[in-house]
Amino acid sequence: MHRFEFQSEKFLPYLPEDCQVNPGAYGFELALWLSRALMRHGISASYPLGEDWGWFIEYIEGESEFMIGCGSHAQEGEGYKGVPIAWHIFVKQQLSLKQRFKGVAAHETALRMC
Repeated sequence: MHRFEFQSEKFLPYLPEDCQVNPGAYGFELALWLSRALMRHGISASYPLGEDWGWFIEYIEGESEFMIGCGSHAQEGEGYKGVPIAWHIFVKQQLSLKQRFKGVAAHETALRMC
């Protein structure tokens, strides 16, 4: 799994706290931005999907599927103060049971997008 961490105020939430997946679990705006940025480079990913810890987009190439997670290291309400907060993005290959038995590794092309 590849992981990136940074601080920014660019991806702060615009919907109220009770619209987030969990208090302080921001990341929709970051995931949407990332999905659009990948598309500008010819890489099709999904719309953002919610999880308890934040948001993710999916990228599929052939039989390889990847989860690109976007989340924050924030306390409830911290995303509405207009100051930078800590963000993380991770890329994780999702292996089917068949792929796990075969010991399939991440597709090189997909890893280059990181």
